[in-house]
Amino acid sequence: MVNMTDIDCVFCRIATNKSDLIWESTFLYAIFDQNPVNPGHALIIPKRHVVCLEDLTTEEWNEYKTAISDVVKIIEKTDLLKIYSNMLESASTGTTKWFLNKALNSQFLNTKPDAYNHGVNNGRAAGRTVDHLHWQVIPRYKGDVEDPRGGVRFVVPEMGNYKISR
Repeated sequence: MVNMTDIDCVFCRIATNKSDLIWESTFLYAIFDQNPVNPGHALIIPKRHVVCLEDLTTEEWNEYKTAISDVVKIIEKTDLLKIYSNMLESASTGTTKWFLNKALNSQFLNTKPDAYNHGVNNGRAAGRTVDHLHWQVIPRYKGDVEDPRGGVRFVVPEMGNYKISR
């Protein structure tokens, strides 16, 4: 197993806390996003400190296919009410509490997604806020936005920037 970490990186620290992981393999792990765009929003993250897609090894890149498939299955069978309620109890910021409450009050909570958006903000100019690669798996539901056309161009307009104070 690769174990190169950056002590200041939140995702490197999370990788060592097995209780937060929803899936794990040799090179990757997955968690539910603490600022979910939609119920079930998950992140798949390299264990090794990797910043950009181009920095992935062949083994890490190849493992993403299995990770994506497995994480979608986990999203579809997880009791998100329980997960988000537990996350809310330990949430440390008002912004995270806002996102978790939106998920907890969503009409789509604990329903099977109709589709998924997948994405990587590969660089600061692309919107990345944590300098450690993370593949986003965002469940989509019929009716979650008025017009979903454009997909990853602006997945859910109100939820696009979690850095905005609410």
